[in-house]
Amino acid sequence: MGGCKRYYQIAEPDFHNAVEEILRLPSSRSSDEQLFRDLMDRFTVLAEACARFSQEVYRRTGTSPEADTKEMIERNLEIARSVFGKQSLETLATIYLYNSVGFAELRSALGPISFTFLRGKLRQLEKAGFVQRDDASRGQNARYSLTHKGKMIARLGEPVFLYLRLVGGWRDAPIRSDDSGETDENPTSGTTGKH
Repeated sequence: MGGCKRYYQIAEPDFHNAVEEILRLPSSRSSDEQLFRDLMDRFTVLAEACARFSQEVYRRTGTSPEADTKEMIERNLEIARSVFGKQSLETLATIYLYNSVGFAELRSALGPISFTFLRGKLRQLEKAGFVQRDDASRGQNARYSLTHKGKMIARLGEPVFLYLRLVGGWRDAPIRSDDSGETDENPTSGTTGKH
């Protein structure tokens, strides 16, 4: 066996139909509430298609999360610590949106972060194969972009950000937190997407 198979070779037969459903143009509904419901329906289809895709990958590779749950948890936690560790996800998402970003610009976009911490984080993400530094640049003039692996993570994760923004109130201002970790939003107040 060689190389990567394309998604249509891995996916079950009606996966293509599910993708088409997700990508179809929104209905001509005019209200925000109708748009919200339409998008929520699409996220439901996407989540179901992703779950079916994952099950198909398990089936084709002869693995199963149920076969060795403890080992699967350990492997997933190792991945989560690498990708979702302190400032990792924020760094990857920011580089993804900029496409290519200088060190100073990245540091400014991430907010209060020390030079030393960010330099270490970028080295860690480089070592993991998520980020690459332009060979011609050094120090604070360095420019960073995502590798293919980093772009795949960002592309797979982008719908998660979009979904969370949608259920959190698409047009609402971002939630800010103070140094204590407290947010300026009442956690019991639900947002329905109505504006």
